[in-house]
Amino acid sequence: MLAARASAADGDAPAVLGGIYGQMMAKLTQDRRRLHDIQSVERKVAVKRELVPEYADYLQGVLAGDGGQPDEVVTTLMVWHFDIGAFARGLQLADYVLRHDLQLPERLKRNTATLLLDEVAGQVANGAVSKPEEAMQVLQEVARLVDGQDAPDQARAKLHLALGKTLAAQAGEEPRGPQLEMARAGVAQLRRAVELHSGVGAKKLIEQLERKIKNAGDAG
Repeated sequence: MLAARASAADGDAPAVLGGIYGQMMAKLTQDRRRLHDIQSVERKVAVKRELVPEYADYLQGVLAGDGGQPDEVVTTLMVWHFDIGAFARGLQLADYVLRHDLQLPERLKRNTATLLLDEVAGQVANGAVSKPEEAMQVLQEVARLVDGQDAPDQARAKLHLALGKTLAAQAGEEPRGPQLEMARAGVAQLRRAVELHSGVGAKKLIEQLERKIKNAGDAG
C-alpha cells in the first residue's frame, strides 16, 4: 500500500495501482459476500466499521495520486463511510468521485449527488450528528459538492430540511441577536424544503420557529 503512494508521487500510479486495485477488488468482493450473509442492518454497520480501516492506505494512495481512473473500491467505500457516520472522510471521497465523474455501481441506482442528499443530508436531518456546528460543516460541504449537479427535488429537499433543523438547533429556545437571524434563516431553508417536497416533514418545525421569532419580537 505504501509503495503505491510512493509510486503515485513518481508518476507511475496507474501501473502500480492496477495490480493493487485487483487485490483490493478481490478483498471487496469477499467483504461484500460476508455482508450479504448478515440480515441485521445494525450488525452490517458494525462489520463495515471493522472493515473500513483495512482500506485506509489504499484510499489515501488513490486520493494522493488523483488519477481519476474508474474505481469501484473508492465508490463503494465512500458509501460505507457514510453508512458508519464517518462523514468527513466520505465527503473527501465524494469530492474525488465528482471531480473525476466516476460512476457509482449500478446496484445503487443513483448518481453521486443524489446519494449525498439521501444518505448524508438525510442522516443529518435525522440527528446523526449531535453537535449543530459539526452538522453545519457537513451540510455546507454537501451543498458545495451537489451545487450544479442534477438530483431529484425530493432528495434536494432533504438538504434544506437538514439545514433548517440545524439552524433551528443553533438558534435555541429563545433566539436573540445572531440566534434570531439563524431562526429566520432556518425558516427560509424549511420553506424551501417544502417547496421541493411537500411531504418532507418541515411544516410543524416552521410553525415552531415562527412562533419563537414572533415571541422574540414581542419581547422586544
